[in-house]
Amino acid sequence: MTKTDQDLPWPPPAYKPSRAELAAPATQIVRDREDYLGQGLRDIGRRIADDQVELFVTGEPALALQQQLERLAPQYIALHDVGTSATLHLLNALAGAAGARVQRLSIRRQGQGVALAVLQFVEVPLGDGNHVRIYTTDVHADGAQRQQLAMVLLARSRLSVLMLGDVPAQALTNALAPVREAMTRVNWTNRDMLVLPLGSGSSLAAQAGQLVAGSGLNVRVTPQASRPNDAWSFISGAWNRQQVPAAQAAPLNTDIARAVPRPVVPMPEAPTEPMPLGPTSRSGVETPAAASTPSAAQRWSDYVHRCAAIKGVVSVCVFDLRTQAALAHAGGLPSAERLAVQGGLLLDAMSNAAEALHLGHAPPEAAITVGQQHLVLRPVPGHPGIVLHLVLQASTNNLTLARMQLERVAVPV
Repeated sequence: MTKTDQDLPWPPPAYKPSRAELAAPATQIVRDREDYLGQGLRDIGRRIADDQVELFVTGEPALALQQQLERLAPQYIALHDVGTSATLHLLNALAGAAGARVQRLSIRRQGQGVALAVLQFVEVPLGDGNHVRIYTTDVHADGAQRQQLAMVLLARSRLSVLMLGDVPAQALTNALAPVREAMTRVNWTNRDMLVLPLGSGSSLAAQAGQLVAGSGLNVRVTPQASRPNDAWSFISGAWNRQQVPAAQAAPLNTDIARAVPRPVVPMPEAPTEPMPLGPTSRSGVETPAAASTPSAAQRWSDYVHRCAAIKGVVSVCVFDLRTQAALAHAGGLPSAERLAVQGGLLLDAMSNAAEALHLGHAPPEAAITVGQQHLVLRPVPGHPGIVLHLVLQASTNNLTLARMQLERVAVPV
């Protein structure tokens, strides 16, 4: 596990990613139906990028997903939150340990390209060259579709996992009611369920197991998972026991730091490295001499700490827009990783909106108010591809003044 993952709270606080993740990526035109569905894999969707696949549908997303699962019969694991928001956190820990990103399956309306739903997953390889997708049922969709998609994912999974937070005992029955109801209505083929408590309430976990045990499922309640690595160890271990003897030849790696391999850089493309800091030319582009500056990391750190000195700043980071890698961070939560990823998603959404509205291709800049906080996203002057993301307490400073103060903060030379 990376240091960043260890620094994140576990179980994670309640958190929902931005709706910017519904922004449509570029869509490839494929030759025919088999080319779209094929690539020889028994998995849903057509891959259009390293971390994105898409599925075009004519009807409701949940029904289309169920039909795809029935037709392709992929072997996958479904993670479901009960009183927590831990499933996406676990996927980020799996991907982040390898320097990868959580992948997205976008379900789109045929002929329109608008995303009706976005499912998130990580692909974990097996020793025989195949892979297993780990889906979260924390689906981005509107209204009832969100719950319907979650139940379809659980119903057709090879292993379903209920990640149980600190739910009051009297509320647990209500929290599990959608799952119990789906078992009677949906074509439920899943027969193996893991109840994975994140809190100390072992009696609560046992109660959860009893609530679903009457359905004929093989239900196992694990000990408390105090870290993401513990959670993955229980999940991968349960999968490997299911697959015996096949798992003896191709098991899932139970070490979260080694479960996902590092992404392979395509041959025509060199690995992206953070742009070094240095003097800029009159055109606003760094001069060649800046490329050899050895103290770039320290200068980024000095820059964010100067920004953090502005009154009311809660957290601030600078990140590489292309890779969404944080270069420096100051302040408290949100973490550098979360600011970088969510900042990149927001800027992608704004760029897509600007293109759709024919507003040009200038790098977007944003100042957003969310509850009691302001968010400021702006390109760092003189450093193309590098972005500042700042969280400001609304009660102690205002956006106009903060933006003026930011303009006075120069990158150290």
